[in-house]
Amino acid sequence: MQNEHAAINRRLSDPDFQASLLSRSIGLALGLSLLTTAFIAHDVYLWTHPPTPKYFVIDGRKTRELTALDTPIVDDAQLLDWSTRAALAPYNINYNDYPQQLSAASRKFSKRGWNSFATSVMDTKNFDTMKRSMLLCYAQAQRAAVISDVATIAGALAYRIQVPIVQTCQNSQQNITQTLVIKALVTRTNDEDRPDGLEIEELVAVRQ
Repeated sequence: MQNEHAAINRRLSDPDFQASLLSRSIGLALGLSLLTTAFIAHDVYLWTHPPTPKYFVIDGRKTRELTALDTPIVDDAQLLDWSTRAALAPYNINYNDYPQQLSAASRKFSKRGWNSFATSVMDTKNFDTMKRSMLLCYAQAQRAAVISDVATIAGALAYRIQVPIVQTCQNSQQNITQTLVIKALVTRTNDEDRPDGLEIEELVAVRQ
């Protein structure tokens, strides 16, 4: 036992062993210090950069993530494609199927936007002419749509879109063609009835 204690004392008093022990202690202290610093930096980052909360709508069929209204939900090319198709829809109608066609077209509009558009169409008497003359009307874009302005309205991202179109209405006896410039205000929405996240808030057709 005495020999064992003596050996331990000799080992502890050995300068090389003491240097090695000191070096390891310093290394351990530095490692703990770096680890503590990393944890502190991580906590500070999380505190200064909190994760963006995510919200979802559950409509009984599927879960849909909501995106902040001031944030784009599609890129410009997708926006212009959506806007062109939505703007053309109410001009592609016929005397026989117009109730279903207009109902489908209205799903791309806000309630206010559709009411305003429908009123303006009724005022032009074109709708009555289409029904009375049993016309088939179809429309297409003449050129690519463009974004003329981007703004935030009532907290929602809003785009002003312009697209020139030509609409042809015909029956067995007549063929009527008109050229229009469609000016639409497309806004972001999280309405559960607008799964695309977009809706037309205003649509005006200017005859050329």
